[in-house]
Amino acid sequence: MGDDGTRGRLLFTSLPSAGLINPLLAIAQELVRRDVDLWFACTDERASEIRRVGAAGGGTVRFVSLGRYRPHLWPANWDQETLRAMTTGRRVRDFAAFMDTNVDHGYTEELYRRTLAAIDEVRPDLIVADSCTGWAVDAAMKRNVPYVLTIAVPVSSFYVDTLPWSYPTPGSGLPARMSPRQRAENVLFRLGTRAVLASPRRLRPSLAALRRRRAEGLPNAAGLPSHYARAAADVLGCSVFGLEYPFPAASPNLHMVGAVLPGETGQVTADPSLDAWLDAHPSIVYIGFGTFMRPSAGQVAALVEAARRLGPRHHVLWKLDETRQRMLPADLPPNLRVEAWLPSQLAVLAHPHVRVFFNHGGGNAFHEGLVHGKPLLVMPFWMDCNDFAARAADSGAGLVVRNVDTPDIDDIVHKITELVTDPAYRRRAEHWAGELRAAGGSVAAADLIQRRLGLLGTAADAAPADRTPPS
Repeated sequence: MGDDGTRGRLLFTSLPSAGLINPLLAIAQELVRRDVDLWFACTDERASEIRRVGAAGGGTVRFVSLGRYRPHLWPANWDQETLRAMTTGRRVRDFAAFMDTNVDHGYTEELYRRTLAAIDEVRPDLIVADSCTGWAVDAAMKRNVPYVLTIAVPVSSFYVDTLPWSYPTPGSGLPARMSPRQRAENVLFRLGTRAVLASPRRLRPSLAALRRRRAEGLPNAAGLPSHYARAAADVLGCSVFGLEYPFPAASPNLHMVGAVLPGETGQVTADPSLDAWLDAHPSIVYIGFGTFMRPSAGQVAALVEAARRLGPRHHVLWKLDETRQRMLPADLPPNLRVEAWLPSQLAVLAHPHVRVFFNHGGGNAFHEGLVHGKPLLVMPFWMDCNDFAARAADSGAGLVVRNVDTPDIDDIVHKITELVTDPAYRRRAEHWAGELRAAGGSVAAADLIQRRLGLLGTAADAAPADRTPPS
């Protein structure tokens, strides 16, 4: 317990990427409402946002700096050539480019040392870490502090080293039920990713890092994801089984808590002009491609033409960064509204006039759309987005279009029209909305964390539905 003997200390930690940190921010806000002592370690780019979460919860979240994030690792800083190398559609090659761009053993060790210092400063009773922060989990294990993992990517990806060969390999974008050809593709993809990691120019620095980790005495020197999961006090999957494909390798401490979002936002965006526009048009397609996806000139032109063909019956709201808006033609169709920034994407998705969410397949977008009962059209951006696209199609609540520089306009228009007019998609989306909400989201996650701290009871009291995957 904490110094006063009555209250436990929590230390949250995450990378600054919105796809990873947003669920932790939602859980932190819920815990602050409950007067929990909470510190949040992250890089400086998220300092003000973390502090705002504390204020929104009616309390304080104390920010612990891990320094500035390395510029070469931040996707917003990548040039188009670097980004394109990871999104060619040739999955093994994309994986190799992703690893080459994102792996920095020296910086990982630096974050580990800074997290050790944060633990020594805060002296937490429990650490809550995003699953992609292996350095934070290493620090927790080194200091013998129990930890809870949150998984915002497809949950199975964290058990990749134990998945059977019959299971769609994370990053492959393959469906749960594979054809014979897809099963062969799955095997080749898994072998290909292993070959990428075993190539001499990647293996040498990895082996050197392994030797340093062993010398440090880290319990999971090899950095196996499933080892981190098994050693965790709890693992919180930000989805539900049925959307996520069941897999036999899951650890018994896994809890599927559904979509982890901030408290209810309502249907008001805080932009009166946008609110009036949403109210005025009974059938709206919302396009939002996340933080890092940069539509090509061909994609921008295709989507403008798709919007034109959808009018006048359907209107289109498109969140598009100002730098990409330069590619827009001068004569936009009258049914298309383009915004560089939205006060609340959740409020847009909550609006009853929004019929379809056209997105990039990020975990936040995937679950935000479904938790609001919106059918999905997915143009997968990269890596885990391919997997969420497959899950959207398998869920019965979505369709997929290829992410290519010059998309098929007819295919986009046809699929949006199908999603809007066929009530089966809306029914399936509303079904998954019920499942995601019933799992509890940020409230269920906060309950589990508090139980671990001993503030609500013992960990044995926690028995949420959907805790263990079906066989």
